[in-house]
Amino acid sequence: MNRRINPLFLIVPAFLLPLAGSAEEDSIDFAREVLPILSNKCFVCHGPDAEEDEVRLDSFEGATADLGGYKAIDPDAPEKSELFHRIHDTDDPMPPAKSEKQLTLREKDVLSRWAKSGGAYTKHWAFVRPEKTHGEKAGVDFFVEERLKKEGFKPAIQASSDVLARRAALVLTGLPPESEQLSRFLADKTPKSYGKLIDELLASSRFGEHQARYWLDAVRYGDTHGLHLDNRRGIFPYRDWVVKAFNENLPFDEFITLQLAGDLLPKPSLEQLVATGYVRMNPTTSEGGAIPAEFQAKNNFDRTENLGTVFLGMTLNCARCHTHKFDPITQQEYYQLLAFFNSTAESPMDGNAYIYAPVIEVPSNKEGWEKWGPLEIKRSELLAKTDKIIDSDGTLDKAVAYATKTLGWKSANWQMSKAVSMDVEAPERKGWKPVKGLPGRSGERLGKNNEARWISFDLTLPIAQSLVFKTNAGNQSQISVAGIEGTQTGTLLRFNLPEGTHQVLVKTQGTDGRTRAEIKLINPWEALAKSKKWRACNIDDRVLMASDASAGIFDKKLSKEAIAVSEQILQARRSFTTTLVAKDLPKPRETKILDRGEYNQPVGEPLQPGVFAVMNSFPEGAPKNRLGLAKWLTSRDHPLVARVLVNRFWQSVFGEGLVRSPEDFGLQGRQSTHPGLLDWLAVDFQESGWNYKDLMKKIVMSKTFRQDSAWRKDIKDPENLFLARGPSYRLDAEVIRDTGLWSSGLLRTDMGGEGVKPYQPEGLWVALAHPGSNTKNYVPDQGNQVYRRSLYVYWKRTSPHPMMTLFDAPSRESSCVRRSRGNTPLQSLGLFNEPQRMEMSRALAGRLLKEASGDNARLETMFKWLACRPPTDVEKGACLTLLKKTRDRYRKDSKEAQAFIHPKNKMKEEDLVDLAAWTQLATTVLASDTTILLY
Repeated sequence: MNRRINPLFLIVPAFLLPLAGSAEEDSIDFAREVLPILSNKCFVCHGPDAEEDEVRLDSFEGATADLGGYKAIDPDAPEKSELFHRIHDTDDPMPPAKSEKQLTLREKDVLSRWAKSGGAYTKHWAFVRPEKTHGEKAGVDFFVEERLKKEGFKPAIQASSDVLARRAALVLTGLPPESEQLSRFLADKTPKSYGKLIDELLASSRFGEHQARYWLDAVRYGDTHGLHLDNRRGIFPYRDWVVKAFNENLPFDEFITLQLAGDLLPKPSLEQLVATGYVRMNPTTSEGGAIPAEFQAKNNFDRTENLGTVFLGMTLNCARCHTHKFDPITQQEYYQLLAFFNSTAESPMDGNAYIYAPVIEVPSNKEGWEKWGPLEIKRSELLAKTDKIIDSDGTLDKAVAYATKTLGWKSANWQMSKAVSMDVEAPERKGWKPVKGLPGRSGERLGKNNEARWISFDLTLPIAQSLVFKTNAGNQSQISVAGIEGTQTGTLLRFNLPEGTHQVLVKTQGTDGRTRAEIKLINPWEALAKSKKWRACNIDDRVLMASDASAGIFDKKLSKEAIAVSEQILQARRSFTTTLVAKDLPKPRETKILDRGEYNQPVGEPLQPGVFAVMNSFPEGAPKNRLGLAKWLTSRDHPLVARVLVNRFWQSVFGEGLVRSPEDFGLQGRQSTHPGLLDWLAVDFQESGWNYKDLMKKIVMSKTFRQDSAWRKDIKDPENLFLARGPSYRLDAEVIRDTGLWSSGLLRTDMGGEGVKPYQPEGLWVALAHPGSNTKNYVPDQGNQVYRRSLYVYWKRTSPHPMMTLFDAPSRESSCVRRSRGNTPLQSLGLFNEPQRMEMSRALAGRLLKEASGDNARLETMFKWLACRPPTDVEKGACLTLLKKTRDRYRKDSKEAQAFIHPKNKMKEEDLVDLAAWTQLATTVLASDTTILLY
């Protein structure tokens, strides 16, 4: 059953055949006309997964095999081809009469002409390395206009400058252009003005925030585990890294490599490790009845199939259980690809924990990363000096001898108080109780964030030495040592103590009332004592060792410098958070084919990691691990990756890809509307150094993008397959929300950090959550946190924010590379009634009343912000009519206006009426096509 498909296995996607273009009456295009029929009607029985005695139609060899005096396709005597006779046989037809799918008359005609012509096979375009046609000067417009000319059409006229400004800003940054930016662009009549605007938008930090969400959809990013309890987990630094990568225009081949294998690079940086959160993005569980071996398999199924969707544009799910029925992927190859992920070090069960090893500690926000970068440079410069000293004669031996002496420290008599208020001094020792598990993790819970639990213990040191104290308690935790002057505050502290026994007192600040107390005492010399090798110790320990003046290894000047660096690092680490990362086991796990995908039914010999034979070969000399896999994916010879990526980038601009099945470039997918353009963009992307911003600029600078998007009566093309007009579609959930926040002046611009919780219906999480989940109770954030950009909204996979779901955002329980765009009454209901929408409308109304005078000026200003143009006469008339009616209504009943607005301060009646009326109008315009559509 695990037969390797002949390399000549040929595939093309099913597609609307009229798009293939006109052909000569007697010629047949196998890829565009024949194979879609074979795949749809024949391959279920006569494809890659056919029984041993069945006819194979998925390769030339199979179709022309001698079947005992006859052949399905007979190139030497085409009129004798069995296929030709069977599809017209009324007694014993193919497909059989009982089959659900039957051939149409047109399909029979196509197959008949193909068989009579000799039944030639050609290779599917998606598995052939893309090449540029028509040279460097071709570009987007060349291919689009060539297609339009072939169809007898002309491009649409160019859209107006105001429409272009809004369109470009929305597709690049997810927000309309700033008023000053728009005015400057409209006033600049030079030919380069549009290019300047595009450069500004590409340079904006908003660019990365908007582009990142497409990637997060694809890799199924979420702030929770995704299964069973769907508890919190710490991985938001990965999301922030993706934003940073897009803003810094990290070459996309590097972007791919770091996510798949940043941990396998020589001396990976913190950022490179954070990127490997991609490998940890699969939904996980720790359900009581779950079997670890089963979820080891399921976690890897998910990773393998996500890689297939995100990078290959292939549906790999079928091959989990059997050789793929439609695409040239054997079951053995599926498990060879899975083997790249099967040796990652995390447990198959997540423990329902926020910290689910392997994890690292990293800055928790953008500001933290900005401070950390210079510190890393300082640390590297310091270590260059210490390494040089260690390498001098006898120094290493001296350091190892000292390190060995430090190993004798011990702690005892750990005790903990009850939870008390944070402002209370250490309570009397009466009532304190012994606590087990410390140093380490105890079973005792910390208090709430306004409470403290005091801990005391005895610490005995064999020599004067430096120790590091670390806790998972709040940042206001404190530590003091009897007889040693001073108290240190924080969660990660370094302190020097003399030889002997000391009584240590710790005040731990609570967190959420559920977290169990964790305290670690770290001796940085321990790693050196055990390894006897300086460079085998981690970077932080080496800095701490260098800062320990009592050791006598380094001179006072260097120790002083190390103390300063270590203190700065410790200070920076106080605001660190944890994030899930990838790490491989020292010894790889065995990978075998699983019969029908059953975790407990392995068959055959162990498999080595490998890739699909139908694509490019594995790079020579590349390691058979995730790093080698990344090299395979980013090879110039890979036929799919660049095509799949640029197709999705095109989709983010035009609303639809050139291949309108972005998740499937295989047999059941759709043919590219502009094959030459797709390949040209793919190759150009690679040749540019995988330059994402350069590619996006080429697309949005094209005449194709700049066309007017109005419906054309002269062209019958409802799906805009020919690209004879500009893009037009409903904006995504995040853009709709962010535009409302931005126009109202509420939008916060700070970047990064843990997900935020804006308003949502009370009890929604409780209704959908397990009683034991720590995400069953939704507590909205307070203050202006709720006005952060939608990228940062907390993403509970089993229950995303309802306004996101309402406008077709995915749950991210699985990969999504193409969102649907629904149009439902419920969406209108949400736009007119959801609490934050109403708050946006009130704020927008207040802003208009403050920044402009008179109804006409305010109306002009609102349309400038939201539509980048003045209102049309029809729009102006409708808005002023609505404004008059609502004013009249609220003048008659000011209490209704009061109830609608809920003003924070007492207002004059006329001001209250004005604010209520303008709020109604703002709500209407924010919910209209003017605001929620790209056009």
